Amino acid sequence: MGEAVLIFPAGMPEGLAFRDRAKAAGLRVVGASSLERDPAEGAYEAWEHLPYVNDPGFDDALAEVVRRNDVSAVHAPHYIVWKHLAERLGQIAPGARLTSGQIPQDNERAYRSLRERVAALKTPCFWPAVTGKPRLSALEKAGLIRMIDAIPGMCGEEKMIAVMEIMRHTPPGDVVEIGSWWGRSAAMLVWLARHYAIGKVMCVDPWRNDAMAQGDPMVDAVSAEQDAEEALRIFQINLAPFALGDLNYIRARSRDAAPQYGPGLTVTTEAFGAVAYEGQIALLHIDGNHSEPDVAADCELWTPRVVPGGWIVFDDYEWAFGDGVKRVADAFVETNAERIACRFKAGESLFVQLKR
Repeated sequence: MGEAVLIFPAGMPEGLAFRDRAKAAGLRVVGASSLERDPAEGAYEAWEHLPYVNDPGFDDALAEVVRRNDVSAVHAPHYIVWKHLAERLGQIAPGARLTSGQIPQDNERAYRSLRERVAALKTPCFWPAVTGKPRLSALEKAGLIRMIDAIPGMCGEEKMIAVMEIMRHTPPGDVVEIGSWWGRSAAMLVWLARHYAIGKVMCVDPWRNDAMAQGDPMVDAVSAEQDAEEALRIFQINLAPFALGDLNYIRARSRDAAPQYGPGLTVTTEAFGAVAYEGQIALLHIDGNHSEPDVAADCELWTPRVVPGGWIVFDDYEWAFGDGVKRVADAFVETNAERIACRFKAGESLFVQLKR
């Protein structure tokens, strides 16, 4: 039958997440709960009932479950259970090990570290073309970063701080993102667009594997392994709490979506309903395919829609796997020098604001 890992209490979110990691590693997973009817039971290949940890019979019952299921490791996502097992598992079930647990002090340290990082991050300095609305407080910045960090993706904290700053200097209009994938940056954009009353957010992404080749063998090999259909479902899940009538998406290549965009456009999806757009872009976030021809097409098709005082953000302007974005962005800056009010780099992105 093979050794197993026991998760107790098995229905807690962190326990279910550990189940997924253990199954991916090829381990046999046994779930256990003290509830008479635990909805998580069907998520495990084997299931056991245990008394509550403060029950006098808990230790003996756990020892029997470990023996019966040939358990070699126990994962306890509840801190009180973990603390008890940290002190007693060696006597209860010699040979079974306890996986690393998260204690309350770990959360305290994580939040303290977040506050310290946010305080140390420098706000970019530039001469804006649009008068600024009030800055987010340190508490709001930390809270937004903490919320966005729950979504996987590549948008780093230095870029987040820069986006927070430019969006208070952004005129009214649509916020358009080319390339959204799992929705990390889109969540930040829609929160800030709502906070500063800028406008609606429109995400453009084909979510298709055949649109992901970018010309670098390492990047393309990783891209080929990803599930684009699942990425769209992840995007929908991540954005569902944020959208609230202020965000929608067009599932298409950038060049195919561009002809659809204009005044009077309403985008309707099953996930987010109907959202009406102004047809003029206040902020354009270019983060689609990074091959030079694709970036050039994004720039050519979408930047003319950016209103005076609006922003263009070239993501991955400095990129380890190619210089297509940099070439296109530099050419745009050179060609449009007289129209540009300011520009700066933050993280790997180039931020450009047009004159008002």
